[in-house]
Formats: sequence, C-alpha cells, structure tokens
Amino acid sequence: MHPPALTDRRLTRLVLVAALLHGLAYFFIVAPWMGEDEPWQFEYASHVADGHWPWGGRPYDPRAEVDERTLMSASQIQMRERVSGVDDGALERRQRAILASMAQHDYFRRVDWAGVCPDRSDFDQVEPFFTAAKQPPGYFAVLGLWMWPLSSASIDTQLTWARCSSFLLYLASVWIVLQLASVAFTDRSLALAAVLAFAWFPMNARQAGVINNDVLARTTAALVLMLCAKRLAGDDRLRTLIFAAVFAALSLLIKPTTTSVFVALGVTVFLSAKSIAGRLAIASSGLVLLAGAFYVWRTQQTTVLPRTVAAFFERIERGFSLETFTALGKGFLGGFNWLTRDLSTPTYLALAAFLALTMLSGFSALFHTRKGVSRPVLALCFSVVAFQLALVVLRGVGHGRYVMPALPALSLIVAVGFIGPFSEFRRPTALRVFATLLCLYDVVFLWGGLVPNEYLVWSS
Repeated sequence: MHPPALTDRRLTRLVLVAALLHGLAYFFIVAPWMGEDEPWQFEYASHVADGHWPWGGRPYDPRAEVDERTLMSASQIQMRERVSGVDDGALERRQRAILASMAQHDYFRRVDWAGVCPDRSDFDQVEPFFTAAKQPPGYFAVLGLWMWPLSSASIDTQLTWARCSSFLLYLASVWIVLQLASVAFTDRSLALAAVLAFAWFPMNARQAGVINNDVLARTTAALVLMLCAKRLAGDDRLRTLIFAAVFAALSLLIKPTTTSVFVALGVTVFLSAKSIAGRLAIASSGLVLLAGAFYVWRTQQTTVLPRTVAAFFERIERGFSLETFTALGKGFLGGFNWLTRDLSTPTYLALAAFLALTMLSGFSALFHTRKGVSRPVLALCFSVVAFQLALVVLRGVGHGRYVMPALPALSLIVAVGFIGPFSEFRRPTALRVFATLLCLYDVVFLWGGLVPNEYLVWSS
C-alpha cells in the first residue's frame, strides 16, 4: 500500500483555507435571489423554520363550495398541500415579503424573462404554477432547522443566514473531495489537481453563495463516492459500505439527480467481489433492482421520469438534441442572472474542448497504467459521470446543475487527464499550469460574466 497523497496536515489546512477564501468571494459577490429557484426554495424552508413539517399539508379540495383558486395563487395552494399546519394568510404574507425583497435587490431588472415591473403580489405573477413544493423534503428540513433560530428576523437577514449553510456545505464538500483524492491517487500532484478542479470550478464555488437543494445533493453524492472509493482501495470494513448505502438512500430525500450514487454503490460492490460467483450474484441482484425501478417508474407520480414508452422515447429524442446539450454546457460551464446571460461563444468552445480532451485522456488511463492512479476508482468515476449524463438525457432538460452530483467524479477524471500523462518529475510543473488555467477560468467567469451581468450593467 502506498501512503495517501494528501496526509500532510499543513497542506490540508492550506487547501481548506484557500477554498474558504475562494468560497467567501462568491458568498459576498453573488447578488441576492440570483440562485436559480432561490425565492421558491427559500419560501419552502422558511415555513419549516416556522415550525411546520415539510410534508403532510392540506390538499386542494375541488368539491369545495368556493373554488380556492379564486382566493389563492396556484403556488400558495401547492405549498399548503406540502407543508403541514400553515395557514393561508401566512402563505400570502411570506410570498409578499420575499417579492418585496426581490424588488428591492433589483431581481426583476437582473433576470431578463421576469419582466421589469417590481410590483408583484404572489409568485404566480413571476412564474405561473411554479413552486418548490414538489421537491423532496430532505434539504428543506435541514435548511429549515438551520434557519429556525432567526425565523423572526427580516427576510434579508434570513436569506444571508440560509446562504451561510450553503457556504459551509461547500467547504464540507471540498474536504470530502480532498479525502476522495487521497484515496484515488498516491501522487500528490494528481490529488491536488483533483481538489483544485472541484473547489475552483466556478459554478460549483458559486453554490457557496446561493440557496438550492443542489448544494446538499452535491455534498452527499461526494460523500457516497468517497466511501465507495475507500472500499475499492482496500477498506474491507462492512461499516464503510453500510454508511455509503445509508447516505445514498438519504440522498434521494434531497434530489432525484443523486440517483447516480446507486450506480457508484453497484459498481463498488461488483468490483470488490472476490469471486466470479459473487459478481454473478451481484449482477442478478442488480437486475432485480432494475425490475423494481421499472415498476416504480410505471407507478410514480413525479414529472421527472416519463410514465409511458412513447413519452420515454420522446424524452430521449429531446435529451439528445443539440439544444439540450448546448443549454447543459452553458449552464454547467457558466451562466448568470438565472441563466439569461452567457459567457462569450469562444470561451464556451475553449472550455468544452479542454474538458473533452482531458476526459479522453483520462479515459485512456483505464487501459494504460498511469503511475499513482487507482484504476478501479477511476472506473467508478466514469460510471458515475456517464449515468449522470444519461439522467440529463432522460430528463430532456439541459440544466447544468443537474450534473453537479457527478462533479467530484468529473474532477478526478480531469486531474488524471491533464496531470496523468506526465512523468512524476514533470507533474508538479503540470500542476502549476493546471492551477493557472483554473484561476484564469475563475477570473473570466467572475469579471467577464458574473460581476458585469449582476452588478455593472445596473450601475450597482
């Protein structure tokens, strides 16, 4: 066994301090309410902070003498159906308070599709029938508990405090990827490159300053991947696999995009099996689970998965379209003002080419030995990324944040692709070049995209 690549406590502290400073920059720069779906997700968590359960609400009664749709907006009705015990007046007051804060912070000027009129009385006047109430309750239970001590404070104070939880989750995910890289690589340059790729990826660092369930989904996915990697690296303790399975199950209470962690679990159990008979048994169990997933797919009520074969093929066709992948690339590599503003086309092309080349180089490491690289862990990473992209295709909507649960795995692949081909002697130099390119990307994102689009355009 080689020693882990990042066991130096001083180096670990330096990495975490650097990530802390980097995350703080985004925490203070990202304008209020500029996280996608942030007002709606804040609304959900704020009701939990007021002492309501994020489930078990009162359903809409279509047989009532007075149609409630004439008294309340659709978003308020849907939130009442989700949150238990909240009264109609509180729903209306909360939306009005959030909308007032959004108007005060120029949300309606910054987001192109929202319209410039700041006078709104409910969320349906921003986006009809849209709500966060259909999201799984896990993140909102955690965030609501975090917000509870300041539940009586002003909306702006609550927003800042809620965003603090995202900042802490960003730091936690960097630490987890640090452990993951130490397991996957025995070469320090490779491990540092993986951590930098994760922590300095702009759209990931931006999550340190916004409210969104993708933040917690990314952190739990990183934790499951790290535990699976430890198992593949020789950790035979049963509790490691049990913890991975528990966190994988909990991740489904956060967001469906974390489904890829079950692929990580399956690949880990399969690769760590000691005999062919064991692998056949695992493969058979996988088929049984697949049949169960098919049954759930046929009976589920969510719009995330298609319910008919015709709808399935329609989703696949839409998911494989150039439009979907273009939107996915822009949202993943850098989008602003609720993805209404973009970086320049040459910038996207350069970033996409760099990502494609490093992934191809990383893929070749599965077949050609690269010193200091654990091939089983690398195979695990590729399986997670591939399935995550398949989920996006199946969803038929190209949002970059849907790929975030696979970012820890992608960071390791990029590190192997860029640093791996060099000799041990040249890898520190390659790491410096890689870090320079990441910083350049970060500068372009911040000062060529985020700051101009969220501030300078409005002279604020």
